[in-house]
Amino acid sequence: MIQHRYKHIFLRCRHLDIDSTMRTLSLNILFLICVFAIASCSGPIGPIAGGELEGNPKAWPQTWAFADDCENVLLQTNSADPYSVTLWGVSIDQAFYVASGDQSAAWVNNLDQDPAIVLGIEDNLYTGAAERVSDPQELLEVVEQYSLKYDFYVDENNEADGVIFRLTAALK
Repeated sequence: MIQHRYKHIFLRCRHLDIDSTMRTLSLNILFLICVFAIASCSGPIGPIAGGELEGNPKAWPQTWAFADDCENVLLQTNSADPYSVTLWGVSIDQAFYVASGDQSAAWVNNLDQDPAIVLGIEDNLYTGAAERVSDPQELLEVVEQYSLKYDFYVDENNEADGVIFRLTAALK
């Protein structure tokens, strides 16, 4: 009778270990499925960089007013091995700008090597080129536009470590 009681407890403990192992295995499998799903996506997902953008190719627009209401845009760099990110962007007159607070960001380094870009806005793709903005007046205008659109303010006494790119139509 006593042996039977211990046998029941032993079986119950062994059952709990199997459940724990199965739960861990299931979570690991689910994690791997999520990793493969993200890796197989073409464009970026939120802050996670992606590969080649997909969408409807469009001609470079004369005005970017339609993008003023878009909070985020997608930018693809490195045409040899596409790398895409989600960014904020602003327009001023016929120009469109993207910026980074980190000059060593992967996409910034890519643009330093190859200025070719694809800009994704609302499922439309625009092929162009990026050029670093160095003119102090243009930089001030872009920062002001960013401040108005995204409701943030830059300390004027603070030296900026970021970089701003003007996007233009690709040369044929």
